[in-house]
Amino acid sequence: MRSGFSRRVALLAVLSVAPVGAARAEVPAEFRQILDTYAKALDGNDVETLVGLFGANGVFMPEDMPAAVGHDALRATYRNLFATLKVGLRFDLQDSGQSGDLGWVRAASTGKVKVLSTGAESEHAYHLLIVLRRDSGVWKIGNYLYASSRSK
Repeated sequence: MRSGFSRRVALLAVLSVAPVGAARAEVPAEFRQILDTYAKALDGNDVETLVGLFGANGVFMPEDMPAAVGHDALRATYRNLFATLKVGLRFDLQDSGQSGDLGWVRAASTGKVKVLSTGAESEHAYHLLIVLRRDSGVWKIGNYLYASSRSK
């Protein structure tokens, strides 16, 4: 238990000293692959691939919605999302860090979101912070948090 606490403190320290507006850091290939797979699965309404990117207790924290915790809740959230919206986003990985079995990626996404019931389509942009955890040598999403980067 203490070890997990120490890792969280170390990650927090890394996040708190990361310079704002710094030059883009090299993102590890594993982190980039996770986001590339996420973007393709999101575009393809592929619920199972999205859920598989998360750890067993992974958390998806969408703006203006309750957090989805664990594979069953993630599955239900993505199914509901795809029942109402068609999402097509591009991801720009901006920064990342790693300490032991914890890592993080800061990114931005832009693209179109279409409301299926009305056909209305609009441009959207988001800030993302994704915390990753390596489990048995495999990186998985632990926490995925996003918020709109455009004023409403």
